Amino acid sequence: MFLRKEVCLAGLLLAFFVPTSGFADITGSITLGAGNAFNLDAGSTPGCTPDIVFAGGEIGPYGTALLYAVPGTGGSAEYDSLTLADLKTQTYQATPITINLNTVFAVRTIAGDYAKVLVTAALPNTITLQYTTYGATAGAPVIQRTVNNYSYSHVAQGSLFTIFGCGMATPGVQAVLQDSTKGLPQTLNGASVSVTVGGVTTHPAIYYATATQMAAVLPSSIPTGAGTVMVTYNNTAGSAAAIDVWPAAFGFDSIDESGSGTGVATDLNYRLITSTNPAMPGQVVTFWGSGLGADPQDSDTTYTATPHGISVPQFPMQMLIGGIPATILYQGGSGYPGLNQINVQIPQNAPPGCAVSVVAQNADYQVVSNSVTLPISASGGTCTDPLMGITAAEAAALTAKGSANVGYLAVTQTNGVFAAGLALAQFFPWGIPFNPPPLGYTVPTVSLGGCAGNAISTIASVITFPRSLDAGVMTFDGPGGSRSMTAGVGGYSLALGVQDGLWNPLTGGAYTFSAAGGANVNAFTATLNFPIGESFPSLSTGAPITISRTGQTVTWTGGSNSHYIVFSGTNGSASFICYVPAAAGTFTIPPVALAPLSGSGLLNVVVAMYPQTVTIPGLDAAYMFGYATPLSLVAATYQ
Repeated sequence: MFLRKEVCLAGLLLAFFVPTSGFADITGSITLGAGNAFNLDAGSTPGCTPDIVFAGGEIGPYGTALLYAVPGTGGSAEYDSLTLADLKTQTYQATPITINLNTVFAVRTIAGDYAKVLVTAALPNTITLQYTTYGATAGAPVIQRTVNNYSYSHVAQGSLFTIFGCGMATPGVQAVLQDSTKGLPQTLNGASVSVTVGGVTTHPAIYYATATQMAAVLPSSIPTGAGTVMVTYNNTAGSAAAIDVWPAAFGFDSIDESGSGTGVATDLNYRLITSTNPAMPGQVVTFWGSGLGADPQDSDTTYTATPHGISVPQFPMQMLIGGIPATILYQGGSGYPGLNQINVQIPQNAPPGCAVSVVAQNADYQVVSNSVTLPISASGGTCTDPLMGITAAEAAALTAKGSANVGYLAVTQTNGVFAAGLALAQFFPWGIPFNPPPLGYTVPTVSLGGCAGNAISTIASVITFPRSLDAGVMTFDGPGGSRSMTAGVGGYSLALGVQDGLWNPLTGGAYTFSAAGGANVNAFTATLNFPIGESFPSLSTGAPITISRTGQTVTWTGGSNSHYIVFSGTNGSASFICYVPAAAGTFTIPPVALAPLSGSGLLNVVVAMYPQTVTIPGLDAAYMFGYATPLSLVAATYQ
């Protein structure tokens, strides 16, 4: 099984909010030094993620906690007058609050409770806070998040779910996977779980339990809808946290345990599908995860030798691989409680790539899973992908060497409020196995022509490294003339402007990097040709752009065979990203990518050149590329 936990527990097939109600309130006082943080739900319970942090002169929220600055004169009278009903009606924000003696503020904690806070002493680097947290019990378990074990999203009947919190089990105990062939326990390391929905209370079986994380199987018999989950440790019950039980909400397991990226899929010999063992069109593979729905024919607590299929009539599942429907041969239990498998045949016309999109949806284009990817090769062998600066075979060869010095040369530009242009040259030793960095190697979130939901573009930020290899004095020649690049801890850089063809209108040009040679990198000269001709007249920036969630077609002019385009957007709670050949001139962002977004949000458009390998003496691998962002943080309405 593939069971998400704090550490890798086993091998391939055996590894597997809303405000809460509470029993009591916590009242206390805490003194914080500059940089100190505190959890308002935990009281004396150690190990919880903090809700607030003191930064000298101001209090900031931590994680998903939010703050509200109480207006008025402050002081104990105002603090005493505040009730839970008062706190629930306020608007909370992620903005830090300036504090002084007698400042009163409120916190909506990570766990979903409300707290009022009074500053009773304030020095430049030390403050003392008096606080009351409603609905929390001092020293009791604290639940901060309850999610699907793989997607970290919705929890369905019969699924594996994970509880994050603190004080939930014996301190210091390690995550040890329980053997379901002998039956999973309902109490482990002093911890037990109860879930109540629609007046029905169940006690899920537990796979593992630590002080900060638990994994359990939600019984198939529990009703769907809004309910509560509670952890009890050594007969002390914590506050009841919210849970919303869905009839189906599949979560694909992912190799890096992030809920996105390469999914956990195996061939008929249970070998993991990877870039060096990719799937092929027509091949049958098995995806692993949880959340297909209730499985009343199989046990929620004990291994089943003859598992059954699972289907939910209101959620008829369709698998899309590279945007193409795939034939599902089996979807159901795996034998292990809560662990599901989906056996599918890769479509014969599935696009090749190292990160082909995979998602499950129902008949109304509503996404019922997280988005993952799958390496696919038309003829077997290692996968190839034009978005990557190195092939999987080349990466394997570098890994075999035992060490690698790599580098990249880049020209970047971003429009909008934070408009900036940069020339970058970074050279650095990279760890083995060789797994190149996202910038320079431009590891795709999803392969060309595909889209992924709730993913962030790896091309959007610059990554620096603590150790930079010496290439001596470097110069940069472009439309703006010849200039020296500044050497820093992370490499070489130079700010660029309108004279370099990287401001509006974008024109690009030929950019030459030259190095005199240094202790690690020998002298070289490399020219990057990055003319930018793409224009997006259909995306007006004079008013919010309207994006149809049933599928949005975008057209552009000037598409180059050497470029690709990244469309991405978010509405705060959901996001999407698509990678498209620029030469296509048109692309329809599919409903499966846009369905989770609704209302006001943002849209970004990036034009990027395919990475090009370049030979630099002293380096095992090097790449050069460029990207420009003609539309950055543009207001959009998803409807």
